[in-house]
Amino acid sequence: MSLLNQSENLLVINEVTKSFGGLKAVNNCTFNVTKGSITGLIGPNGAGKTTLFNVITGQLAPDSGNIIMDGEKIEHLPPYITHSKGIVRTFQIPREMKRMTVLENLMLVKRNQSGESLFTTWLNPWKVKEEEKQNLQKAEETLEFLKLSHLADEYAGNLSTGQKKLLEIGRTLMSDPKIILLDEPAAGVNPTLMNNIVERIKEISDKLKITFLIIEHNMEIIMNLCDPIIVMSYGSKLAEGNAKSIRNNKEVIDAYLGN
Repeated sequence: MSLLNQSENLLVINEVTKSFGGLKAVNNCTFNVTKGSITGLIGPNGAGKTTLFNVITGQLAPDSGNIIMDGEKIEHLPPYITHSKGIVRTFQIPREMKRMTVLENLMLVKRNQSGESLFTTWLNPWKVKEEEKQNLQKAEETLEFLKLSHLADEYAGNLSTGQKKLLEIGRTLMSDPKIILLDEPAAGVNPTLMNNIVERIKEISDKLKITFLIIEHNMEIIMNLCDPIIVMSYGSKLAEGNAKSIRNNKEVIDAYLGN
């Protein structure tokens, strides 16, 4: 695989290590995520994939190594700062606001809204009103894009697993992200909704030019959706390449069969 120019890399993981006691969950891991790519991150259970996501987003601090986002080191920044820099993520188990509607879940996401300031609410109410109008329009457009408009007024807690995962993707889009980290978007989702999720990921990538890094155990989805595919094993990068090269890589086959 050809070496990438630094200008092509949106996210750089450089020799990152994270330990819990004597266990190295992430072990000197290094790889790049190219701007505009849909990059897959796979590996056996316990390979360190979700821990790495937590380090990238600032939920965990690395023991060593660097994480560079759009040319800037971010490895010791808290989640609210990494979020403001365009890194957003979903979780294996959706974290929707159960007793709020689907539409309200989306409208909550935008940060630094003028209406959060009592001072601005009193002295500049028309600014608050205009922002709310724009926020509502974007939320409605996002629901239409995700084919969830018919559920706008439904409590988010009543959605199916697949619908909740679509809603999570919608919440990431409300943040105007540069990169979306998806943690097992296919888990627990029926085939029809999974096809919808895959098509939305492709469309977001093609039309909005947003970069993806996706953890997934469904190999059919990974092989058909992602290029490149990065394989982790025991906390480190084991292999990287396109679907064909990963499928035929003996080290990758051994890593899966040996766990």
